[in-house]
Amino acid sequence: MFKLAGMNRLPSLCDDDLLDRLNEAGPYHVGEAAAVMERWGLDAIVIAQPVNVFHTLGHWPQIARTRMGQPAGTFAILTARQPDRPVLVTSRFLHFYTYADGRGPRDAFLYDDLADTGDLGRNGDFPLCPDKGAAPLSTMEQHRFATSAKALQTRAAWRNAGGALVGALQELGVWGDDLHATRIGWDDPLLAGVLARHGFTGESLAADNALREIRLIKSPLEQDLMARAAQANVDALSAVGHAVRAGASYRELHALFRAEAAARGNTAVFLNVDRSSSEASPHRIADGQALFLDAVSHFQNYHGDFARTVFVGEPTRAAARAAEAAAFAWQSVREALKPGVTFADITAIGQQALHKGGYDVMIGFGPHSCGLAHTDEPGEDAGGFWRKPNIALREGMIISVDCPVLDSGIGGSAHCEDLVLITADGCRQIHSTHEPVIVV
Repeated sequence: MFKLAGMNRLPSLCDDDLLDRLNEAGPYHVGEAAAVMERWGLDAIVIAQPVNVFHTLGHWPQIARTRMGQPAGTFAILTARQPDRPVLVTSRFLHFYTYADGRGPRDAFLYDDLADTGDLGRNGDFPLCPDKGAAPLSTMEQHRFATSAKALQTRAAWRNAGGALVGALQELGVWGDDLHATRIGWDDPLLAGVLARHGFTGESLAADNALREIRLIKSPLEQDLMARAAQANVDALSAVGHAVRAGASYRELHALFRAEAAARGNTAVFLNVDRSSSEASPHRIADGQALFLDAVSHFQNYHGDFARTVFVGEPTRAAARAAEAAAFAWQSVREALKPGVTFADITAIGQQALHKGGYDVMIGFGPHSCGLAHTDEPGEDAGGFWRKPNIALREGMIISVDCPVLDSGIGGSAHCEDLVLITADGCRQIHSTHEPVIVV
């Protein structure tokens, strides 16, 4: 059987250590944030989308999990002047009740009412969750009160969210004046409305793509989070692959993957079974079938992505050849990955490998960045839609190259996929190495 080269096992990462590091600082790459803001000519980026708030602060806003589709209430601000010191803008209640837990003090601009009425006024410090004194405060309660008190000692809370956002931008020195126009990016039109209502005279522009550019390059913390997520994802898919039997339903495999991912501290995102991503798929595994499993799950929002082919009994010659082709092509592509290679180059290298190996198989080579989403990269505007640009690899990127066989009528399906970190002169796998085929 064709083998993939690489190390057998990577060192395990302690979840508590990773969570403590997330509490200390957001996982984003500070140097890349500075470079992207300079490239875009931005004095600041005001951030509302939960994934971007998390990337900047290490905190996923609670309201984003409980009020899907509603406007944001927790924000982050990055400035070109101090890219390593993002600030938090949130409600005084959410700061006390959800943000403060486990986190050290951070520069925070707080408000009481989730609204923007044009009011820049401040509120008094009315009590939140008052101490009744009937029992000593717990360690958690003490931490909450201390963190909240420190924030309010620095500056009083604004009456509403719009006032806090404007107040933060003014204090950070990026609001501008008649002599010094500023350029502020945002990732949600809600923020453009706040700027306009308060008479911002600088340039305001959509900058979600800038934030995606920052996400391309992974900080050391992100690399560790990705390795942790990827290893658990690999182990979960392996468990599912070895449990496959003739007669099992695709639905049972989906359910098993959710359980195996959860048992390893990951949250399942999707499992593609034999080219079908639908959890409602009614089909069943047949004896002699070849099928691929392509699994994605995340740990603390960082995604693992891994695919392997499973042989249930003796596969057809065509299916065995297809699985060999997918593994051979991915090995050839992986050996060529290094800074400067483009996504288009990757596709061409894969096709050339198939030709050189004498494989009459159609494979769709699909490179993509992986991180806070399964496909996590900036897009290219195509009439309001986004299409994938021809991105050049850089050191610090983590990518996957999908290598699914596209042919039908061969006795099943085949696929091979791993996650790799682009290094200064090549790449390395961020999870343990496995055979390209699981035989049951």
